[in-house]
Amino acid sequence: MGKYLINEEYEVEDAGATRGYVRGERREDYADSWRETGNVVLLGLPGSGRAELARLLAERTGKPVLAPVDAASAAEALAGQGAIIVLPDRLADHPEVRPLIHPAGKVFYLLADTRLLSGRVAERDGVADADELWRTLSARLAEVEPTLYSVLHFILQGARSPAELVDDALEKIGY
Repeated sequence: MGKYLINEEYEVEDAGATRGYVRGERREDYADSWRETGNVVLLGLPGSGRAELARLLAERTGKPVLAPVDAASAAEALAGQGAIIVLPDRLADHPEVRPLIHPAGKVFYLLADTRLLSGRVAERDGVADADELWRTLSARLAEVEPTLYSVLHFILQGARSPAELVDDALEKIGY
């Protein structure tokens, strides 16, 4: 597997297109260890909407939100049950945490373009140089995206707002 998964930018005709599935075509139609834990794990780069989606999911499911800050607290959260776990990309890529993610629950990667993410983060955090932030996030994406793809169960379009994603996520986690 190459170090970089995405090396080119492409224009698409309908970025909002969706596909319907029939029984047996969806990932959730197959047995997997995530059915046992009751956890929901949210992954993505800064600005992808993980924290807000976690808050909305917690409101709808009654599950607590856990936001680990180091490898030890991430391992503890991933070993537990019945929580919404928000993992920053640096922890998802941590060698002690990475193997724990996939079996810990239903894992969602909030995928979004780094231009969009850098704009959101710049606005949220008052960063003046959004272009430098974009370059930093793009470099980080190139490093961490192979890990994110290796542990995920579902991809959510992080270009959409968390309010627009919550029903899709609830359907996938079985609510």
